[in-house]
Amino acid sequence: MNISTLWRDDSALSTKKRLFLLFMLNVSDWICTLALLRTGLFREANPLMRGVIENLWLGLLVKAVLPLSLIIFAVTKLKGADRRQLLLSNNIALAGVAVYFLLNVYHIVCFALLRAAH
Repeated sequence: MNISTLWRDDSALSTKKRLFLLFMLNVSDWICTLALLRTGLFREANPLMRGVIENLWLGLLVKAVLPLSLIIFAVTKLKGADRRQLLLSNNIALAGVAVYFLLNVYHIVCFALLRAAH
């Protein structure tokens, strides 16, 4: 299966898998950000999230509870979705996965640089 076929996959199951992966990458981003912030060598780059990330309970709400709630809501709506809506949902989820994948790669690079510096 090539990337073009994966991109055009419009099944509800594919959307659910992508949304779950997006959620896991989002939570991973949050955890890695917290770990990097605790070193004192990094700061949150997103000014809108700076205050959120630094507050554990608000961070949990914004980075885990709300996204999971939205994903559960979206998954319930997939049952009545037509092919065009499923394709759009899949592509949006895939774009989100790509963004959070890159953020997680960035965190891995930061951890590697920290390790190399010590």
